[in-house]
Amino acid sequence: MYNLKNFIIVTGIVILIIIIYEARYYIKWFIDAVIITNKNKTNIKKIQKKGMNIRNLKNEDIIKYINKSKEILDKINVKYDRKFFLNPELERHLRYSRFSEKYILELLDEILNYIGLDINSISLKINYISSKYQIPYAGLYSEKYNSQNKKDIVLNIQNDMTLDTIISILAHECTHHLLLSNNIRIKNTIQNECLTDVTAIVLGFGKYMAKGYKISNKIIYDEINHRSIKKDRVGYLSYKDINYALKKL
Repeated sequence: MYNLKNFIIVTGIVILIIIIYEARYYIKWFIDAVIITNKNKTNIKKIQKKGMNIRNLKNEDIIKYINKSKEILDKINVKYDRKFFLNPELERHLRYSRFSEKYILELLDEILNYIGLDINSISLKINYISSKYQIPYAGLYSEKYNSQNKKDIVLNIQNDMTLDTIISILAHECTHHLLLSNNIRIKNTIQNECLTDVTAIVLGFGKYMAKGYKISNKIIYDEINHRSIKKDRVGYLSYKDINYALKKL
């Protein structure tokens, strides 16, 4: 009985060693992931609170932007006492297709139609970029007319973006189109971007922006398997600012 017990213990230890040996790369990856994530956790929390661009608006400034947005929307006769909800069927297609151009165009059409604009006034350019690269901007709106007499919206999609992020980017750029088409802007670029974000929230995109504007903290790998943290953030308001604006609305 004693020998059998020893045999079982030894056999168990040998099997455990074999399992650990076979899974050594996965174990190392997991340990590295935990170390890197913990090392950056404090920094991520600070960024999450303030925003990637260290923009942390005062509450009174957010209220001023809200009031200005309502004043603008009343002036150009655009409804805002409502919320945007994505068509469930389109949402299913977007999630299943991982943001194919066809369904992104349908999403753009839904957003533009919701705020009373025609998709024929916009030309959408989509770039699909690997998530291992930092991108200078997620979305871009061009004020100049292109050769087709349309305004360009550029959308840079990365494979680790969420649907909420895609909706947030397009909502922001479409709000640019709405405001600038009515010659509404603030000279200061950052203030103008903040006004655009707040106006998008007032228009009813806040639910998606609250999720889509969160800081993401991802471990990525390059060609030679070097690990690094990729801090993603879109938009010009911090997560805290968006939630405060939503509470005030």
